[in-house]
Amino acid sequence: MKIGVDSSILVAGVHANHPLHAVAANWLIRNIASNELIVAHHSILETYAVLTRLPGKLRTSGSEAKQLLESTVKSNMHVADFSSVSIWDCIDSIVSHSAVGGHSYDAFIIEILNNAEVEAIATFNTTHFLELTPDLPIIDPAKPT
Repeated sequence: MKIGVDSSILVAGVHANHPLHAVAANWLIRNIASNELIVAHHSILETYAVLTRLPGKLRTSGSEAKQLLESTVKSNMHVADFSSVSIWDCIDSIVSHSAVGGHSYDAFIIEILNNAEVEAIATFNTTHFLELTPDLPIIDPAKPT
């Protein structure tokens, strides 16, 4: 199964002190072995940004964030292609879903993952994703299936 992975899963999965680390890391380990995991390039950058701006001792350095991402994502997931020509289709999709503000980024990720033909998206932000893509299954690793 092709599953898109949101940055909320990546952040929790790679940061050992995240409250959902065990859930996310276990989900990633199981699914890396049994499914094709796809990540939007934007989610990789967003994960890096979050890891390097966490408060106090939770913050990672840039090189630590890069290492965490490379060891988890680079060798185990595919990065969804995005053509700059398709940005206008993406904007049309965002507008059609009435996404504004921060939800625009979720809609952007969904558009990229839809174009990669994922069969589901894994995220801890299920409410946002369900609002924007009600026809695509949303997986929340914190909830029993």
